[in-house]
Amino acid sequence: MRHLIRRLGILILSVVLLSSCSLLNQSPIASITASSLSGNSPLTILFDASDSYDPDGSIATYEWDFGDGVQGTGATSTHTFTSTTVRTFTVTLTVTDNSGGKATTTQSIEVLPAGSTGSNPPTARFSAKPSYGNSPLTVQFDASLSYDADGSISVYAWDFGDGSTGAGKTISHTFTAAATSNITVTLTVTDDSGSVGSTSLVVTVMVPVIVPTDGPTASFTKSEPVTIYHSDNLPDTPSLFDVTFDPALSTAASGHTLKTFVWNFGDGETLSMATNATVKHTYASGSPSHTFVVTLTVIDEQGLSDSTVRNVTVVN
Repeated sequence: MRHLIRRLGILILSVVLLSSCSLLNQSPIASITASSLSGNSPLTILFDASDSYDPDGSIATYEWDFGDGVQGTGATSTHTFTSTTVRTFTVTLTVTDNSGGKATTTQSIEVLPAGSTGSNPPTARFSAKPSYGNSPLTVQFDASLSYDADGSISVYAWDFGDGSTGAGKTISHTFTAAATSNITVTLTVTDDSGSVGSTSLVVTVMVPVIVPTDGPTASFTKSEPVTIYHSDNLPDTPSLFDVTFDPALSTAASGHTLKTFVWNFGDGETLSMATNATVKHTYASGSPSHTFVVTLTVIDEQGLSDSTVRNVTVVN
């Protein structure tokens, strides 16, 4: 009987240890490498999951779902996609480790009709640094964020809005102005199939204005845009962004007080307030990126005023 009890104890201890090991198992990491991400039908792609790994064991099985009703197995798998229309297939990889832990990852594959030269126009995006400043203002433009979903971009064409043009993925330009001006810069990109896409951004070139010594000084800060609604149907349905403005840095001359704060949000909406309270404004944008020029004008009890501007750029 004592021998039986001892064997039973060892068995229970073994079960507990095995359960503990199972509870401590780390999930594997799934990774997909595809030989191509887009192309014409029929499109044959080699998928490789060999970069998948298990931190505390090994990968036991690789399962593929190619998004068209076909499945496959193995660390590498070749599949041919066919479609008579532009279609995106979502390929799903599920890996299982030697302790039963699972992990999944996905990869999108775009398939174009046979003989198509590409149906998706490129998307133009660029940054401008700085986007405002005193004249003469030298700005560095970078279009590296532009892309083409089914090809490559071959031409980057710039219209600087002041009668000057340029070409190249990155370029600099110097703006001059006789008075404070908002200048619209347009980038047009052309892909390898001849399709084009464009976008614009406003550069503000300022000419300092001498303000009476007893007049007010306008100043404000802004928050980064917060996306409150992301649209997947641009430009028909715009995305929405919240931005908060704070005019607390605006000041009146010694012995005077600020009476009015007038906001022009750059999208056709304005607001007049009697205090320096913060203001939250919602912007709508139907383009990949858009810049709004915000103006704050402060007026003191003498009727003297001062204005300042800031650019707000939203990116979908």
